[in-house]
Amino acid sequence: MDVLAAKLAELDTKRRQAESAVSVNDAAWQALLEQRLGVIGVERDIHVQRLPEFLQTELSIAAGSVAGLAPAQALIHYKTVLDDMIAGKLAAIRPIQAPPPWTSGGVTLTYPATNPKIVSPLSKPELEALANLVHLQATGQLGQKWASHHDALLKSESARYLGIASNAFGALAARARAVADEQARLFAKTEAKRKAAEAHTFRLAPTGATQLSAAAGFIAITTGTGLTLEAAIQSGIQALKTLGSAVLDRATGVGIGLLLYSPSLGNSDLYPPTTLSLPARDLIPDLPENLSAIAVAGGTVDLPYRVYGDRSKYSLIATQANGGLSPKVPVRALTLDPAANAYTFTTADTPAITLTFPIAAPDGSSTTSPVQPVEIPIYTGITLTPIEVKAEPLPGMDQWDIRDGIYTFPADSGLPPIYVVFSSPYEGATTRGEHSGRMYNPDKAGGAIQNLDWTTASVTQDGIDLVKLHTGRFAPSDANAIMVDRLEKVLRGELSIADVDKRFYTHEIRELERYRALGIADGVVPKGKDAASEVWNNAHTATLEDYKLKDEENLFYTFDAIKAADEQVWREFK
Repeated sequence: MDVLAAKLAELDTKRRQAESAVSVNDAAWQALLEQRLGVIGVERDIHVQRLPEFLQTELSIAAGSVAGLAPAQALIHYKTVLDDMIAGKLAAIRPIQAPPPWTSGGVTLTYPATNPKIVSPLSKPELEALANLVHLQATGQLGQKWASHHDALLKSESARYLGIASNAFGALAARARAVADEQARLFAKTEAKRKAAEAHTFRLAPTGATQLSAAAGFIAITTGTGLTLEAAIQSGIQALKTLGSAVLDRATGVGIGLLLYSPSLGNSDLYPPTTLSLPARDLIPDLPENLSAIAVAGGTVDLPYRVYGDRSKYSLIATQANGGLSPKVPVRALTLDPAANAYTFTTADTPAITLTFPIAAPDGSSTTSPVQPVEIPIYTGITLTPIEVKAEPLPGMDQWDIRDGIYTFPADSGLPPIYVVFSSPYEGATTRGEHSGRMYNPDKAGGAIQNLDWTTASVTQDGIDLVKLHTGRFAPSDANAIMVDRLEKVLRGELSIADVDKRFYTHEIRELERYRALGIADGVVPKGKDAASEVWNNAHTATLEDYKLKDEENLFYTFDAIKAADEQVWREFK
């Protein structure tokens, strides 16, 4: 057992090195962390079993129950108890007295102060035997020869064994704390993902009525002008019809509602994304009878009108078969999530958007018919005011990618199809990147998309300086620092360049070029939160398109860099 115990720390180091070389998802990583705690528990038991039986008993009595303590806390508690036991053993050692001389037949024998047959270090069985010997001498069941030496040796050897255990428990506690910190980081990351998902989850009432929502809840539609949103939509349709085909050879739109934001909103949620939903028949009275089949197949239908939303308003836009805004709108099927008791659908956008229609099933059953809508909280930060304005031409509509669709409910729900459109997250972001999947404004991205190849990149000092120059304009990033450090090691020949290094290196340099093309000085962030985010989104997305890459962090950051970013979020989260 001693041989095994001596190798435990080395085995743990090798295990962690092997784990760090493998890229795993968060669930697998959490499972590995639980395994680490299990290994720590096994090692703890091994170190306890290395103690002689009488010391194990003393430790158990002195430590008491550790129920309710986290692994690291329990180990620290045990270490504290062990250290107290060590101090007690050492303090109890008394001076050693040599046995008295023995005389027989005129011959006198003297004895050394210590028993030459019992010397340290003692094995576990030897120490247990010594403890029994000391007990027998102390109770008068054996003679007193070398009794003081036996007692002192018992205490000093006990302290030595306890010291070995204390050191081991200290190392185990440090490892347990590291696991706890990593679990806390994962929790923070999960919380951040949950909050991000919540920020892009829209709860709508399955009532078939026109409604506007934000992630925080239902948005009130004011009727102070006497015009309802439904009436504004129909008025817009009539206005577009009145123009006739001669005018509609250009993309033309009609405003139907103005978004007004509460001044009490903080900067972080000044322009939360919104979604507008209305009965699909309001835009196309003659819906195809096979709409559900089209939804299952992931197909499309042609609409004469579509709705576009940005931060300030929603507009009704006439579609065109040739040029202008495409009439093709995706049709998707909502499914019942029994756990959430809601009809849901999650888009393939970046980030993904989830629609959820909560229902109240009678008597707690999962029956979908009849549907009883659940009350959705009202979000007071925004209001939508229906408007009636004249039609106006819209430039570049053939490049727009409106995030809308028709969604069908299960047949037994009795609910009609609805048309849903999501507002654009960035002002003017009307085009979806072919490769990145992100929405952006190509006209404000610092030039046209180029056909670039990151695979041929080679790192130079000038290039690293450009990467530092560009990333330095943003908030400090531990992930960026790690990637820059890797580039410097590559340049010094200390590290072989990996694909992730090439992608990070070329992306930052190309993004800098786009910033410069937009007239933004080096080291400067555009003034205003909105302007800064829009510029970054456009330049970042266009750069992804230059290199034909998806918007995935593991393409540009190593596992260690992503982990560092998560830990940074955790520190800021705390």
